[in-house]
Amino acid sequence: MWIELDGWMAKLRFSACHLIPHHLKCGRLHGHTYAVNVRVHGRRSGEFIIDFELLKEMVAQICSRLDHHVIIAENDPRLSIRKDGDGVVIDIGEKTYRLPIDDIAFIPTDSTSAESLCMYVAGELARMIETSDHSVSRLEVRIDEGIGQGAGCTLDLDDGVSL
Repeated sequence: MWIELDGWMAKLRFSACHLIPHHLKCGRLHGHTYAVNVRVHGRRSGEFIIDFELLKEMVAQICSRLDHHVIIAENDPRLSIRKDGDGVVIDIGEKTYRLPIDDIAFIPTDSTSAESLCMYVAGELARMIETSDHSVSRLEVRIDEGIGQGAGCTLDLDDGVSL
């Protein structure tokens, strides 16, 4: 059995800026309005697999941390990141960016692609679900970079989260 949230319809969205180093077009800072779509598989514990409102709150918390930020992948080997006072300097080949630290959302990934973002969101959501008492066995998360294009992933939670 499963339940599903459509990020566009449920307003589980965030607007953010990112770049994909050395990509011809996406190597420049640019932004998207992302939507987070979630399908939760499991068995009912009482009436629900997980209450819709609780699931929406969890996803909304993750979206809030990314909303209106520049998303930077902490583990991207193509980036040289150093703190400089209250800012961060990011070198990418011949490009240098200096940004206020408050404007950045660092994520523990090697990229800010839709594929990496969906794995990050799925892992964060899995940790939130596992700290509560639910009968969730699998998560499917899709991050849309706009209507009609996105990336998805599946996490099986029966054996714990391993990302």
